[in-house]
Amino acid sequence: MTTDLDGPADTRMMGVVHSAMRRDLVRTRLVLTGDQPVEDDRRRAIAGHLRWMMDFLHHHHEGEDTGLYPMVRAKDPALVPVLDKMDAEHRAIHPGMAAVDEAAAAWEQDPDRRADVLGALDQLEAPLLPHLEQEEREMMPLVQRTITHREWRDWDEATNVRSKPKPQLATEGHWLLDNLDPASRDLVVHLVPPVPRFLLVRLMGGPYRARRRAMWGGTPAEHVRSEVLQPRAARG
Repeated sequence: MTTDLDGPADTRMMGVVHSAMRRDLVRTRLVLTGDQPVEDDRRRAIAGHLRWMMDFLHHHHEGEDTGLYPMVRAKDPALVPVLDKMDAEHRAIHPGMAAVDEAAAAWEQDPDRRADVLGALDQLEAPLLPHLEQEEREMMPLVQRTITHREWRDWDEATNVRSKPKPQLATEGHWLLDNLDPASRDLVVHLVPPVPRFLLVRLMGGPYRARRRAMWGGTPAEHVRSEVLQPRAARG
């Protein structure tokens, strides 16, 4: 983990966040397209989780659009074209997010609406998955060379930590850690100082573990890994 606050930004957490999103989209498809009927409790749990993920994704993009990318834009005007592209891609993802939220809400009430959820996932993933990959592989190296780790940390703290209550941080933290590789897990865990780390990791994981069992327990979906992509070297 980066310790030089005035050195290049350590942007690895972006890949961790994206990998959790990809993992649970895969899990959802596995359950929805499996041979076994989806029990009512599992259906309601997954539907609620899909809506939670769309809200998380909305705030994730909002944090980039209002904090991270304006900072990068101000520091290196040469990156304006690629930043404009990121902004356009975010806007293109919004209809799919709304479709998933609407379809999940309907499926939560009516088990016969499963096909609607699969169609909404198609609509979301078509723009989202290429965007996540490009952001990890190409955009993050540009961010890394443009801002310091102090600037990245301050943005992350303001956007993703201080504005959230501890139970929400615990849920998000355990969601990120779910089936994550050891090196990335160590990165996530050590972002938190020792005392709150103990509370969040050791004592506040119960609600997420129960939610995980309700959604994926006893199915192939519970074994899906979080796959963090490797960035490409920044050009220029």
